[in-house]
Amino acid sequence: MNTKIYDKHVLEKYHGKTQIARILTESWFEKEMYCPNCLHEELLKNPNNTKVTDFVCEYCDNTFQLKAQSKPFYSRVVDGAFYPMINSIQQNTTPNFSFMEYSFENWKVQNLFFIPKFFFTPSIIEKRKPLSTKARRSGWIGCNVLLSKIPELGKVKVIENEVTLSEKEVQRNWKKLSFMDKEHAGKRAWLSDILYCIQQLNKKEFTLDEIYNWENYLSKHHPKNYNIKPKIRQQLQILRDKGILEFKSKGIYVIKK
Repeated sequence: MNTKIYDKHVLEKYHGKTQIARILTESWFEKEMYCPNCLHEELLKNPNNTKVTDFVCEYCDNTFQLKAQSKPFYSRVVDGAFYPMINSIQQNTTPNFSFMEYSFENWKVQNLFFIPKFFFTPSIIEKRKPLSTKARRSGWIGCNVLLSKIPELGKVKVIENEVTLSEKEVQRNWKKLSFMDKEHAGKRAWLSDILYCIQQLNKKEFTLDEIYNWENYLSKHHPKNYNIKPKIRQQLQILRDKGILEFKSKGIYVIKK
């Protein structure tokens, strides 16, 4: 995979920095990126102004939205309208998101990672304040994607510090939790939130009681569930059955490689 985004013809034709960046990054993505799910070598660019999705894999029908910027992605990323995003999560129609960090200094993609659509849950969507009455779209409500709330297993890296990972490794990481794609929104949310809690422990081996300490956090994100501890045990069992966790002894779990 060539990480260079430089194209002298684009620089000669366009002058606005934002427009140049959009054309260069989209052109690179269309030319160099493959489908992380099926490894089909081509992602087709949708027509300009297509809502929600930018690219599609014609082989497995996965859709992708590209977000690119010249600085690192931190805890949150600005996205579109809040309510349509929540509705798409509930209906499982959210595209897969790709996050690209590039450099104008060496004209290279520095970092690129995907967040599969099955990791998009209401827990990671932050509602923004409505636009003021003086704004052109007065009252419009946008949202932020909270990257900090997404477990690392939900961030499938393709390029890290200008080093390209192998296609097989990318696909393997994508497939680890792809079973979540078949689950309804509520179940996906629980699995993702439990993985986030496990990650916050920052330990390879942890106890059930340590996860119980996150009961208030989970209760806040799942207010309709009044049996948090049994639900925690259920999710840990699912992750064990799917090969993400290993049950070591009573009340003790180990994160598998």
